This record gives sequence, C-alpha cells and structure tokens, in this order.
Amino acid sequence: MNRRPRSISVSGKPAWRLPASFQRLRALRGRWWAYRYWLLLALPVVALGTAVGLYVYTVTHSGTFTGSAVAARPPASARPFAWPLRLTGRVNILLIGVDVTISERRQVLPIARSDTLMLVSLDPQRARINVLSIPRDTFTVIPRFGPDRINAAYAAGGPRLTIQTVEDLLGVPVHYYVKLGPSSFGQIVDAMGGVEVDVEKDMTYTDWWANLYIDLKKGRQLLSGDQAMQYMRFRHDEEGDIGRVRRQQQVFLAISQKIRSPAMILSSPRLLQAFVQHTQTNLSVSELITLGVFAARLRIPDIHTATLPGETGPIYVYLDEAQMRQIVAEMFLGVNSQTLASTAVEVLNASGVPGLARQTAQRLERLGFRIVRVEAAAQLAQTTTVIDRTGRPEVARALAELLGRKPVTYEPGSGADITIVVAQDLIALDPVKVSQKRN
Repeated sequence: MNRRPRSISVSGKPAWRLPASFQRLRALRGRWWAYRYWLLLALPVVALGTAVGLYVYTVTHSGTFTGSAVAARPPASARPFAWPLRLTGRVNILLIGVDVTISERRQVLPIARSDTLMLVSLDPQRARINVLSIPRDTFTVIPRFGPDRINAAYAAGGPRLTIQTVEDLLGVPVHYYVKLGPSSFGQIVDAMGGVEVDVEKDMTYTDWWANLYIDLKKGRQLLSGDQAMQYMRFRHDEEGDIGRVRRQQQVFLAISQKIRSPAMILSSPRLLQAFVQHTQTNLSVSELITLGVFAARLRIPDIHTATLPGETGPIYVYLDEAQMRQIVAEMFLGVNSQTLASTAVEVLNASGVPGLARQTAQRLERLGFRIVRVEAAAQLAQTTTVIDRTGRPEVARALAELLGRKPVTYEPGSGADITIVVAQDLIALDPVKVSQKRN
C-alpha cells in the first residue's frame, strides 16, 4: 500500500509564517520538483546536515519508509507540527550512528553498538538548533540491564532502549530518532563530492576487529567519505572519546555548510540513493519536510553544539552532574539552571494513578527544578495542565514542552510559582514508561 504524506494539524498560534516564496511553492506541492526543493532545504536538520531531508524524496515516490521504525511515535496531540509546514513547538531528535563488529573469521556479527549519539533540538521559539553530543563511553544505568556504557543500550534493545536510556540520563523527552548504518556518513560524503576538513595532526591506527583503518595526514584537505569516517572515528590520543566527539561535530558542520550550496542540487540523485540505503526513522514525510522548512530559515551561527562534560577514565566517561543540568536547561528548556532552582513548583496528582505525581516531580528535580509540594488533587482530571501563578512564562513553557502539553494557563495565586496538574492523558502520552516505573 502506498503511504501518502499526512497533514498534521495542531491548534495554537504558529511560531512563524512561511515567506511569500514558500507560499507560492505550496501551489506546486503536487509536482516532484517542488518536493525536491523542500528536500534540499531539509538537509541540515538532523546531525547538522547529514542529509536527512533527502530521505523524503524517495519515500514520496516509493510509498514506504526506509528500514522499519521500531520506536513508537508521539501521539498526534503531542506532535508540534501544523499544516502548511509549520513547526509549532520544540522537537528533539536522537541521531544514532551504529558501528560494526567483525569476527575472527572476518564476518560481520549481528551485534552493534551506538558509535555516535547526538540529541538534536529544533527550537522555533528562539529560532535555533541545538546539538548535544553524548560520549559513547558515558557511564549510565541502562533500564532493565544495569550500569554500563551508554553505547551498550543499542546492542541490548535497539533504538527503543537507546531512546529510553538517553531520556533517563538527560531528563528530557526524545520525540523522534534517525538511525544510520556504519557506512552512512561515508556514502553521503562521497555522493556530495567530499568535504573539506582541517585535520589537526597526522592520524594512524588499525583495529581489524572493528574494521577500522585510519591513515590521515595533517592539514586542510578534501576528505573522501572513507577518510571523513576515519577522521570522525579517531580517538587514540590524549583527548580520547571527547576528541572523537569534537571531530564528529567538526565534520557535521562542514557537511552542513556544503549541503547548503546551490551546486548541491545537481548531486541530489546520488545523495538520495546514498541516504535511503542506510537510514531508519520514525519521522513521517510531512514532518521531515516541516523540519526542513524551519532549518532553511537558520544560518550556521544559529546551530549550537555542545558535549556532555565529564571525567574520562580508562573505561568510562563519568559525567559532571551539575554541568550537565546547566547544559540541558539551556539547550533543551531554553532557561538557565539558576532560574529553574529559584522557581517553586508544586505537582498535583489528578490522574488516579498512585505515585505518578511523585515520579513526575523526581524527574523535574533531576533537571534542577525546585519542587515544594507533591500531593493529590481535589478531583480527577483528563487533561494535564501547567499553571503559571507568578508570571514566569519561560519556565512554565519549558515545563509544558517537557510534558507534551498545550500552551500554559495563567492563574495568579499564592504558594508555588507554578502548579502542574498531572492528569490521565499523561499516562496515554507514554504508557510503556509509566508501566515500567510503577512496577
């Protein structure tokens, strides 16, 4: 059965309007070249220009998604997309790049770990894209499996468990994901004619178990796809995994700059072919195009990158919790950690599920919110609400986004600065996680 692009409507005022040139294109959206135009605008969205938008063209014509989306999509009421092609709220997308393991017989084993983890946040309120890199050796607790490096989550449970692990670590929701195979970046770089990178030093390393052979010379140069992958995977110096993450960001920014060139239009068929063979996502066609329209309005300075800070040991990277909270607050909530700590929040349970308000409060405390009261509401409610009591719209909006809610209600009152009424729809938002937390 052919899958047609879906129009997703969300109530509320759009964060921005399409320029006149885009409005004219709407009349042409039934033609293939109009879709290609939107696709080229979408390229910088995920992983800073790894050509995620190219996926849309093939889906539109073949009627199928690439791979199989094994992680659930947010419910329609929680998707911040509106027709025509408007992004109405923050979207967090997890980019998962997987590695390959080679056996003693030189065969590829069906066991893969996430070699790259980046959480990309598109923020229409502040017109920016934030990209947080998570070191692959980050020490964390993988749900149902226990303490380990975060890259082990993919081997244990694929994208679904990886998403849950990242959400538990950072405390923010992951709405969508894009998974790329071991050679995805290399194929894309080759299709676009290489990428220019300043290699800071000579790099040599061989690991046949990981099918990794690195041989690069110092200096600014045009890297092929294989060379770009070598540069991104090198971590055998004093920087270790942190240096590898920095190089990934450097390559992604270089790709993002090149992919915006009008000359890349001529390379789009090869880019499409390279991308479609190596991706898996739970984003729909219309959602991908909407993200592309949003990204097209931004400049390179509007893309901000950071890496989770921590201390690198012989096996793990141990995160600095205080610095992590500060980075997460600024990149994914749009407020600073001092503001969160000074805001008094009360959580009322109107869901009928014992302990749900406490679970919500604990999650918010992990992010740095100051919880002053958790108790049962006077009556049950079907809709979760965030109430601003003392005029703190930025914090209230951040809370609403975290909980997948609609715009904030303002009701002056005494006591807490913000009241959260947890209702039955919060259970429906993610029934799997709620069930796991109750057991």
